[in-house]
Amino acid sequence: MYIQLISIHGLVRGDQIEMGRNSDTGGQVRYVVDLARTLAKFENVTQVDLFTRQIRDKRLSPDYAEPIEELAPNCRIVRLPCGGGRYYRKERLWPYLDDYADAMIAFTRREGRVPAFVHGHYADAGYVGMEVASAFAVPFVFTGHSLGRDKKAYLVEQGWTAEGMEKEYAIEHRIAVEERCLACADLVVTSTRHERETQYARYDNGSLPRFEIIPPGTSLERFFPYYDYELGSDRIDPHFKQARMRMQAELDRFHLSSDKPLILALCRPDKRKNIGAIVQAYGEDRELQHIANLAIFAGIRKTITDMPDSERSVLTDILLMMDQYDLYGRMAVPKRLDSELEVPELYRLAASRRGVFVNTAFVEPFGLTYIESSAVGLPFVGTENGGPQDIVANCDSGILVDVNDIQQIAAAMKKILTDRDTWEKFSNNGINRVREHYTWEQHCETYLDATDSVVKAAPKSVFTLQDKADAPGRRLADVGAILITDIDNTLLGDEEALGRLLEFMRSHRSEIAFGVASGRYLDKVVEVMNDHHVGPLDVVISSVGTEIYYGPDLAFDKGWASHLRSKWKRDKVAEALDDLEFITLQKDDETQQEFKISYDLDDTLMPHDEAMPIIYDRLSKTGVPHTLIFSHDVYIDILPQRASKGKAVRYLSGKWNVPIERIVTAGDSGNDIDMLKGKTAGIVVSNYSSELEPLKSSPSSRIYFAKEACAAGILDGLRHYGFAPSQQEQPA
Repeated sequence: MYIQLISIHGLVRGDQIEMGRNSDTGGQVRYVVDLARTLAKFENVTQVDLFTRQIRDKRLSPDYAEPIEELAPNCRIVRLPCGGGRYYRKERLWPYLDDYADAMIAFTRREGRVPAFVHGHYADAGYVGMEVASAFAVPFVFTGHSLGRDKKAYLVEQGWTAEGMEKEYAIEHRIAVEERCLACADLVVTSTRHERETQYARYDNGSLPRFEIIPPGTSLERFFPYYDYELGSDRIDPHFKQARMRMQAELDRFHLSSDKPLILALCRPDKRKNIGAIVQAYGEDRELQHIANLAIFAGIRKTITDMPDSERSVLTDILLMMDQYDLYGRMAVPKRLDSELEVPELYRLAASRRGVFVNTAFVEPFGLTYIESSAVGLPFVGTENGGPQDIVANCDSGILVDVNDIQQIAAAMKKILTDRDTWEKFSNNGINRVREHYTWEQHCETYLDATDSVVKAAPKSVFTLQDKADAPGRRLADVGAILITDIDNTLLGDEEALGRLLEFMRSHRSEIAFGVASGRYLDKVVEVMNDHHVGPLDVVISSVGTEIYYGPDLAFDKGWASHLRSKWKRDKVAEALDDLEFITLQKDDETQQEFKISYDLDDTLMPHDEAMPIIYDRLSKTGVPHTLIFSHDVYIDILPQRASKGKAVRYLSGKWNVPIERIVTAGDSGNDIDMLKGKTAGIVVSNYSSELEPLKSSPSSRIYFAKEACAAGILDGLRHYGFAPSQQEQPA
């Protein structure tokens, strides 16, 4: 297998992972790096590529700008551009994901091998994974890590408005993408029963995909037992010893009596981590203060004032509570932490003092820190909500509590700290049972069994370059560029400009192939092209991207049709919308085809801004992967998820080996959007409809709003991208 993993956001590198450097660099980063490394050790895995974002930001290490980082034999991190070089938090990356998908598809084609499957981690990578898997007709695997519906519920509890949630977190967009991921996924990998049975169950499509519950592993080379120091420190890497000395010195700066047991908290400065509950439980219990010291490692910081608002608020609250309860000399809030060496040593240091690890997050989807602390022999107190239920069931190495009950948190900590037998039982259970249930080798064995069955069940890829010199469409492989344009109000609408464009295309026929992409079915495309004397055409994408034809003989691309049949259930889609009075099936039988269902919207019965959410909801509940296209405020087309004008264009790019940057696309309406976005040379003619207005504020630099209408706008765009000479360069 050649395996592609995607984890776009955060700071991803192989060594010295900056856990807690920001809110996006947490357990997911550690998970995907360890997963990639371990998978590459298996004999049936030829290569693992972990795709992430390339970041060129002076505030960050130059490591994140390196295009390729070798992790291990046959294993590497691949960094591709996504929205320029500056670091962005994950909620700001959505506008750039089409570009990233195109870049990843292009990279894969340059490498010359198709992945066995594509695995997207989190909603952003899930979106990219769907597009890449679709482009190569391979299985799509998804892991949510954390889910938007849970976050939305939490934000509502915190008093956020719908407008505020959307502006700050793009929460509805994220949830919609997660629904699509669940509808399209061939496999969803989860960590716990709670995640599968409770969190995913909140989604309309939560019952559709196949799920595999595979607990992640932990690095036993890093998280070895605390008593290894006592058994013989000569076998311990000196770097760990140095890290231990650094951590001891750091804690000594805060604690007056450093020989007490240690209550350790380790997490990002996120309100959902509920760190204040630990401080409150400790601050309100004098006996607990007498028994132990408290240390809270909440991310990495230089100064609190330079941190994002949410993180600054959490840390400020912690320090104010420290002052409120007068915990000076008993509570530590250090500013930095090297996760590779210092995190394991913190756990071991706390275990050697017979301390306890505490995590009072409101919900933990899995709870990797519970596994890490247990592996070294440090008992824990944690939230009863989420994955820790499985960890306690498997390891019996800690106590779960209601994190909203401060006295219950304090009582659990005191129980572990003062009852020697309880501490010894939890410590020994953790060390032994983590090695039974939570190793990376076990995780990857189960993972490969699950993905292997998905790969074997998938249809064979149709994406092979035609070999015969006279194969239909072969001319596309022999030119350096392709122009694909919409017909109505783009190619047509100005006869004089159309004549100039056709003359340009004829004179550059050896360099640029010429094609159209239309919502019309083939016969209507041919009819209108003949009426306007348009030709010769090299490719016709008809019926909103569901059919592809080549050359003067209009040879049908059977491979594209085979590609679209995957998971498409036309009758189920039609049945879901059958009783909606404000839409009617278009009456022309030719518009209703195997891969296209078309409706007209009656705006007098229901305005489109009210009707479309109802249609989206109905389609989502069918569980059928689909693409919905709304154009000209009246036309609704529903296609297979793998179909659209844009996806047909990307198929052509791959099949005929034409770089996506060398494909010019032109359009004027909503059903052109996905062929305009991404890395194509997109042209929006000046007479565009209002549906394309949002593209004006798109950060993509590959969409050009022409200064002229119709065919004149296409010529303007060709000049803009350098495919045609500027007007000053044209002969008189």
